[in-house]
Amino acid sequence: MTKNVGASHTSTAGGAAGTATAAAASTAAEAAGEAAFQRQIAALTLTSTKAAERDVELRVVSTELSTVKKAADERVQ
Repeated sequence: MTKNVGASHTSTAGGAAGTATAAAASTAAEAAGEAAFQRQIAALTLTSTKAAERDVELRVVSTELSTVKKAADERVQ
């Protein structure tokens, strides 16, 4: 029976090491998730900026076309 003495302490130490390992893995996964999220936000920001620039370009072209049309209509009258 003496060989079972201390066995529970070994199990507790192993459990604590396993918990620490799981916590480290969880922290690493959270950091990786945060990095992925930040990359997605950056990509969305870039896409949004490009869309806004394109919108401005389209408004300028639309305004120019309206001006040309108005001038042409005035010449016809």
